[in-house]
Amino acid sequence: MKIEMQASGWRSLWPLGVVVFVVWAVLLTTASQSTLWDRDEARYATASLEMENSGNLLYPTFNQELRAFKPVMIYWLMSAAIHAFGPSEWSVRLVSTLAIAGVCLLTGLIAREFLGSGMTAAAIAGTSPMLILTGTAATTDATLLLSILLSQWVFVRAWLDGPRRWHVPVMGAAIGMALLIKGPVGLVIPVLSIATALVLSRGRSEVGPFGLRLAGAAGLGILIFLAWGLPANAATGGEYWRIGVAERLPRRIFSAMEGHGGQGWLPFLLHLPYYPLVLAVGFLPWTIYLSLVPGSFRNAARPMSTKGWARSPEGLRILLLAMILPVFVLMTLVVSKLPHYIQPVFPWFAILVAAALAGIRRRSRHQLVAGRMRWSLLVFGVPSVLAVLAILALPWIWAPADVFRSSGTILGLFLLGWLLVLGVNLWRGRIFSAVWAHAIGMLMFTLGAALFVLPTIETFAKPAQRLGIEVGPLIPSGAEIAVFGWYEPSLHFYLGARPIQRLHDPVSLQEWLSGPGPRVLILNESVSSGLTLPPAGYRPLATQTGIDHVGGKTTRLTAFLRE
Repeated sequence: MKIEMQASGWRSLWPLGVVVFVVWAVLLTTASQSTLWDRDEARYATASLEMENSGNLLYPTFNQELRAFKPVMIYWLMSAAIHAFGPSEWSVRLVSTLAIAGVCLLTGLIAREFLGSGMTAAAIAGTSPMLILTGTAATTDATLLLSILLSQWVFVRAWLDGPRRWHVPVMGAAIGMALLIKGPVGLVIPVLSIATALVLSRGRSEVGPFGLRLAGAAGLGILIFLAWGLPANAATGGEYWRIGVAERLPRRIFSAMEGHGGQGWLPFLLHLPYYPLVLAVGFLPWTIYLSLVPGSFRNAARPMSTKGWARSPEGLRILLLAMILPVFVLMTLVVSKLPHYIQPVFPWFAILVAAALAGIRRRSRHQLVAGRMRWSLLVFGVPSVLAVLAILALPWIWAPADVFRSSGTILGLFLLGWLLVLGVNLWRGRIFSAVWAHAIGMLMFTLGAALFVLPTIETFAKPAQRLGIEVGPLIPSGAEIAVFGWYEPSLHFYLGARPIQRLHDPVSLQEWLSGPGPRVLILNESVSSGLTLPPAGYRPLATQTGIDHVGGKTTRLTAFLRE
């Protein structure tokens, strides 16, 4: 009988599996529709390609120089994907798509324990803009989020059913993976959130004396990290510790690195609302549903009399508070601020909204809900409609955007119709119709943007990527490559991770041009006044013109070859 019930329980997971698979398929499709965007994407992708080419798995390099800003795990994962599928945007982003799919699955599994179903929570997590962007970028953020959530999921199992033997090794492996992905933050966030839950629960849950187990898991994670970190630091002559820990970590905590945050007391205070604003935008459209939490949340979880305190509304509230609040406080105190720093709270906010919706379903509080949703619609709906109208109008009134007239009009009309359907449903209190319309609409919008808008952007933006794709196969083996008057990290990836020298003045340019052997010069023609083009002995290989998406300026790039 027990075996039959267990099998039935696993069979009941198939709706959650469908949601996770659909989210992953949309992310994978989106990830394959554009060249590398962010400069960090280019650096991670190139370092992983260099690792694959060199066979050096101990430490990453970028442009043949040590890259000690992050530990090694993300490079292992991306180089494995490159080894299996070849160097492409799709392969280096595959890791992130799978990681966010895993985040959706764990979010659903946690919600299922408290609410009876995990579909809604998984759908909410997988259709929030922040996780969609993270899941389609070749960066560390998605895998870090998965590692942190995995350690928290292990704690939830202990919270509900009491400690088990497998909890310490699995949590330790998750913490070790998080440390190998992004360093100390991979240890601090899960330990801080779990310790907060233990303090707030004050022994009322089934977790018991979990503090020693948490310490053991943290110790195991640190040992896993040191098993790589000590040899890597020794092999680099101590540079990994000096650059990655002694220099960069304090700067990130106490100063606004690269302008990400405010330096000084007044700018720091002005940045205090930064992360609530990030949540409000990055969690749309689900931010609207946070107004449902008061009054409906207490009816969300299963009755305490049948499932115990840990699964009760009070137990769930404490767990959510412990997983959300410490991250907000910690990242607000850190001076450097970037949107993805609070990503670990997004799965828990998805569970929070799903719990509020479950409470509504059980008590049918639709009249009260309709009133709250109307206020949310006024706050978020009006700016959304204005933004869609701007999308529709921009290609018709701004000449540089005329390439988007067809795709922008189609996408804008879809958004306008979608907002109308959602507005009517929410205004009338049809909450559950609106929820799934929101989820399906977000996935359709993401697919539409990937299939119609991103290819259009590729035709006029990012000239470096297009130039690299064109000239990469034409460059002779062993040729030296240099750039002058411009630089874009993604060029390394599209030229097969070959070393590229940056020339900063005409004197160094002339010296380099006269050097021996085959050479390729990639020149920004907008800074080439006074130079003879093509240089003596060189011939034009390819030219690309477009908007540099980082600098925002129109750039004409030409590659010159000397055989």
